[in-house]
Amino acid sequence: MINYILVPFLSLILIVIQMMVSDIMLFGKIGVELSLILVIYVGFRLDIIRGGVLSLIIGFLRDCITFSISGLYTLLYVIIFLISMLASHRISPGKPAFIMIFTLICALFEGMIIALFYPLLYGGVISPHALLYYMPQALIVSGLSPILFRTFNRIEVLLNGRDERPIERT
Repeated sequence: MINYILVPFLSLILIVIQMMVSDIMLFGKIGVELSLILVIYVGFRLDIIRGGVLSLIIGFLRDCITFSISGLYTLLYVIIFLISMLASHRISPGKPAFIMIFTLICALFEGMIIALFYPLLYGGVISPHALLYYMPQALIVSGLSPILFRTFNRIEVLLNGRDERPIERT
């Protein structure tokens, strides 16, 4: 029961940390999407109900903190969760190279959708250089993904009180 309260709270802390890292260490130039890695991890580990609700909560918290009233991150995170869940049946989520490649693809997908929808929602033109803006962010996120997958796995073990096991769907 405590997991249902603690996990969204820890997700909120993760989103706040990612915003602080982006603002303080990277001067707001590059956003490090730690919450995207969490959504991908949830897609590899949880069933559709628990993972879908958690990705919905993470996206909603991200929308609230970044003052994005459109619900774009909520929709994107649920879509990325579903793609991750489908991909977890095809690829081995225990291999760091596959985790990095899959995270890179998801980060570029998120960047392209944001680059397309923000001008449509808020007016303006679609920038032809938007992919160049999201490429460093996607590379940083994909590089951090194996480390954060191990960290999330350890946190899951601490929360559930079970022995550490290879990543597999519960």
